[in-house]
Amino acid sequence: MKQKLKKPRLSTSLLRYIFTAASIRRWNDQATPIEFTELDKQAHKFVIAYLFAKIEENEKKINIDWEKLILHFCFEFFSRIVLTDIKPPIFYALQKNYRDNLSIFVIEKLRNELSEYPFFDTMHNYLKNPPNTIETQILKAAHFYASKWEFDIIYHFNPYMYDVQNIKKSIDLEVENHYHLSGMQKTILFKNIQELITMFGQLRFQKRWSQTPRIPSTSVLGHTLVVAICSYLLSYDIDACKQMRINHFLCGLFHDLPEILTRDIISPIKQSVKGLDQQIKELEEKAVKEKILSIVPENIADDIVYFTHNEFSNRYKISCFIENIEGEEIFKYNQDEYSPIYGEFLKICDLLSAYLEAKISIAHGISSKDLTEGAEVILKKCGTKVIKNIDIGSIFRDFE
Repeated sequence: MKQKLKKPRLSTSLLRYIFTAASIRRWNDQATPIEFTELDKQAHKFVIAYLFAKIEENEKKINIDWEKLILHFCFEFFSRIVLTDIKPPIFYALQKNYRDNLSIFVIEKLRNELSEYPFFDTMHNYLKNPPNTIETQILKAAHFYASKWEFDIIYHFNPYMYDVQNIKKSIDLEVENHYHLSGMQKTILFKNIQELITMFGQLRFQKRWSQTPRIPSTSVLGHTLVVAICSYLLSYDIDACKQMRINHFLCGLFHDLPEILTRDIISPIKQSVKGLDQQIKELEEKAVKEKILSIVPENIADDIVYFTHNEFSNRYKISCFIENIEGEEIFKYNQDEYSPIYGEFLKICDLLSAYLEAKISIAHGISSKDLTEGAEVILKKCGTKVIKNIDIGSIFRDFE
């Protein structure tokens, strides 16, 4: 007897919440040379948190709980979406005096979307009373450094606007308050780390579907965060081990890293010329090696190679050697010690993000042949996908 398929916990309503962050404009009371969105800021924040955490591990030999870092980041991200665009001084004052009430409000807003996940109660406790751990310190430091990165652009654009000097002093002070972290020290002292953070930041300026109008207009960096969150949440449904869940989040976040150096080359171009896709891959790998791997600590370089080389292949590690495997055979190595990545699953999450970008824009009344045909192709490819008896395709079908 055929086993009945299960629907994943990841709902269309939660996906719509996530995409709300692409419409929340930051610094909307300032004269800005470009538009800053919450989705991009959050993606940049976690990239910086990753760098800080890796430097902390390397310099002080501290063990970072990577799943805690990811979960606490997600808790803060979901909370920020629900509480929308409150100015920072007001937000911090409200948090100081009404944290319990605000945490209850956030939890109730997201109960239908998140209550079935094993971390739901932990999220409520975290929002009510965040612990003072190395993971939360890193997230806070990354938050302020990402804000500083944005504000430096605004400051140089127009340093004489009302309150700009006070904002600059406030952000600089918050950054200084995190000098006890090796990652913050090295970032302030060394141009290489600053340049790497700026390289990632530039993915904010590269727009997805660049040849067609879209609302909201999402960036490559914002897209990678959506892929990271979707792949992490769906990893619970396919019973991925802890390290596979962590790898899926990080691989989702970094999978488009080579586009910093080559820009987004759309699939029809890659697929139309024989051998072009492989040539692009080789050029990307060479550029990543020269511009990124050469300037980062070894533990970061090893990660970047593992996450970006053949990013959609299924792989695991045995004694530091990377092995590839086909299909659901990867679950034979579904144990933390093998550091597995289900690349084919990540590709589905990548296509899910692209599908949502198209469908949400169409729902907003901004459509085009590229968007409608692109969505149809993705639905045809992914609408019947099943992994470990989980009807992944239902997420795509539910958006129809």
